[in-house]
Amino acid sequence: MELQAIDFDESSLTLSESDFAPELPHFSEEPTVATETVKSHLLALENYLESANRESEYLSVRRMVERLLEAFSGQCRVSAESVGRNLDLVSDWLGEPRLGLSLAPFSSRSHPHLDFFFRQSHLGLFDYCRMLKRYLAITTDVFSVTLERSDSQLALVFHPHPDIYISRHQTEGVVASVCDAVLGIYAITPDAIQFSTSPEGDVADYSRVLGRLPEFNASATRIVFSSSVDVRHQYGELSQDDDPSPLSEQAFRAIRTLELSHCQRSVSERWTERCRFLIELLLSTGEPSKTLIAELLAVTPRTLQRRLADEGTGHRELLNQVREDKAKEYLRSEDLSLDDIAFLLGFKDTAVFYRAFKQWTRMTPGEYRALRGEYLV
Repeated sequence: MELQAIDFDESSLTLSESDFAPELPHFSEEPTVATETVKSHLLALENYLESANRESEYLSVRRMVERLLEAFSGQCRVSAESVGRNLDLVSDWLGEPRLGLSLAPFSSRSHPHLDFFFRQSHLGLFDYCRMLKRYLAITTDVFSVTLERSDSQLALVFHPHPDIYISRHQTEGVVASVCDAVLGIYAITPDAIQFSTSPEGDVADYSRVLGRLPEFNASATRIVFSSSVDVRHQYGELSQDDDPSPLSEQAFRAIRTLELSHCQRSVSERWTERCRFLIELLLSTGEPSKTLIAELLAVTPRTLQRRLADEGTGHRELLNQVREDKAKEYLRSEDLSLDDIAFLLGFKDTAVFYRAFKQWTRMTPGEYRALRGEYLV
């Protein structure tokens, strides 16, 4: 279906930079990396050495890789610091001073779920970067990623965790992965790349992988793109439950058009069903606030609250029910890791999803998954 822009005069204002409070980095107390992410790096190592006709050298680190996989068996998360130190060790063994930079394209392209999450060409760059930022926050605690916006530029800023050792390979790898993903979708390279680290070896390799020669020893690690940040004005009054996550005008209009089309085809006109439909659409972009749902339905948050109360429910109750239903559906598939499911359900991290699921079902996600199939209703 081709989406058409629709007029909506109540909230079509574009915000300026001064309308946003500065986004502050958030760091976990015990930084970890998702095991699935580490496995994708190990597979990327093998693929990279094969592409460079160095398959025989993989044997020199295979034993270490096997020991790592054995150590990670049964774990969803592993120590972020140990991952960094092992990257340094492998780099030294192979004589690869830019290992993280070299592995990044192989790692992002071989990850089983990145293709599903991020090959979303219909998204504007701002919405895409917000989604990418969320996924990085879930899969690794090595960095806290924030977005900087201006009238003409959009930047992803990587803040290293202050309490752990972080390998240069981790920093260069995550930047290269982001550049590779954006290039694959939008066919664009960054306007500027800044590293807080020093270069290693031939700087021409950085240009080859990143599409641009970076600036080194900068105050922060940053990727800058040309982008008009078209973020919608939201209602000023937010409830305590609301987590304001602005959508671009493009995404807002597309989603509202889908909802109106769905409503016209639906037999039921209940507000509950309209909200459920929108929540399911929006979850992968983050937790949809009552304010955003109200905007999409062209009512005020208070009016939406009254409509849902008349039908015996509320925004938070609906959100939890949709999340529980979708979580059970996703857990029946072995293809999705717990990090993937947390991302799809709009949670900020996997631990919050874990606690929520146990509260809903009195089981952990792993216990529920073990009872899948004919034992699950």
